[in-house]
Amino acid sequence: MGFIFLSSGLLLGWSLGANDHGNIFGAAVQTRMVKFKYAAFIASVFVILGAMTEGSGASATLNRLGSVNAAGGAFTVALATAISVFLMNRIKIPVSTSQAIVGAVIGWNLFVGLYTDYTSLANMVTSWIVTPILAGIISIVLFFLFDFYLKRARLHLLKMDYLNRWGLLIFGAFGAYSLGANNIANVVGIFIPVSPFRDVTLFHGLSISGISQLFFCGALFISVGIYTYSRKVMSTVSGDLFKLSPVTALIVVISESIVLFLFGSKSLQTLLLHMHLPPIPLVPISSSQAVIGAVMGVGIAKGGRNIHYDVLGKVSLAWVTSPVIAGILSFVMLFVVQNVFEQPVQMKTTYIFDRNVLMEMNGRGIDLDHATILNGHQYLTARALKSNLDLITQYNHKEKLAIMQVAAVDKIRIDYTFLRSQPDMDRFSAEQWDAIKKLDGKSYLHDWQLQYDLSRISVSWMFRVKGYKNQVYNNDLSSKYKMLYANCKIKKHEIPYANEIR
Repeated sequence: MGFIFLSSGLLLGWSLGANDHGNIFGAAVQTRMVKFKYAAFIASVFVILGAMTEGSGASATLNRLGSVNAAGGAFTVALATAISVFLMNRIKIPVSTSQAIVGAVIGWNLFVGLYTDYTSLANMVTSWIVTPILAGIISIVLFFLFDFYLKRARLHLLKMDYLNRWGLLIFGAFGAYSLGANNIANVVGIFIPVSPFRDVTLFHGLSISGISQLFFCGALFISVGIYTYSRKVMSTVSGDLFKLSPVTALIVVISESIVLFLFGSKSLQTLLLHMHLPPIPLVPISSSQAVIGAVMGVGIAKGGRNIHYDVLGKVSLAWVTSPVIAGILSFVMLFVVQNVFEQPVQMKTTYIFDRNVLMEMNGRGIDLDHATILNGHQYLTARALKSNLDLITQYNHKEKLAIMQVAAVDKIRIDYTFLRSQPDMDRFSAEQWDAIKKLDGKSYLHDWQLQYDLSRISVSWMFRVKGYKNQVYNNDLSSKYKMLYANCKIKKHEIPYANEIR
């Protein structure tokens, strides 16, 4: 059944490939510097490589915005996004898939009664603003650098054509790699908590994680979209907005590729952190916004003439409306899937407020004087808890989000022997394994309780002071905790408790 639900994510991958291939190779194909079949092949190969090697960074940000924890919900959110993107494709507008998926996830949050993480949303919205501006600035700088060089190099026309063709191929491949790394989050990122794939071990102990298999399937369907439908969208970017020459087409491809890489490369972020420099947030950005920003930059560098502002207005309007459309579609379709087809769109989560939870809230700086109406209660749905939290006006949005996270019951049990047998668990150090072994057989109602016990036993499970210097270590430890929680979770549990509120 899980693979059937995944089909909407694969449809979304097809839509993204159809929509975004034009952003990578559209200018090269429209200027007849590269044949479509070669562009499609190169893009397909490098999209898959980018997704497999660096796709996890931006996916984590999307899951913080809203972790869709049921296959039916993930299916519906992806389908709503795919439909909104496909509708834009039909009218030949390169819409932002990143914005559409964010709108659909927010629709899911509203439907199930969860708070949206405004910090993650702010990072994404900021990236949407920065992306076209940054791409435009880079293309303006490159335009004048190219102009300076070409005026002095006096290249023969044939040699210039040869170099330009190879430049479009090389940087197109780089752009496709960056697209896969950044935008695979849009395609299958929401399926990570409910992935139907399991880790497998092949010959000589080689293991392939379920997430890698998920990313490969998503990237494969991006490639299918590239081959089957992307040619129809190419003309809007490369011809309708501003007429590009082969040289300016190369400038646009380089500018877009750089921006996609900056926001999608986990390796680059790690390098910056090791150098104690501010990291660039890993967020799924819009290749459509990047390429149009780059095209506008070229147009401005050439004096601002011949830019078709009516086309720019139409594309900009689509950027604004696509997340709204996707959000509304997601909300309505979730209602239909849950009430008509009777498929669960959210896993049942219980929230309890006992002494331990209240103490943890207090430890996180949440004033307990305002929590009297919560004390001693159990809530069987997120919506029931949210309705009570909304009555407490003294708590801000961030505090209410933290309260839901602390109170959520996610029962886990430590089985040391089972954990040692799981793939990829060799990332744990010997000291970390010793701490886990001391807790063998112990059960917890909340993941933060396990974190507390482990950090009390061993310093190797303790987070360091926040800052650029320690962020690489903290990110790695956070991923280890997530891996541990996933392998210790007890999927079915019932908790008898007084004062249940539905």
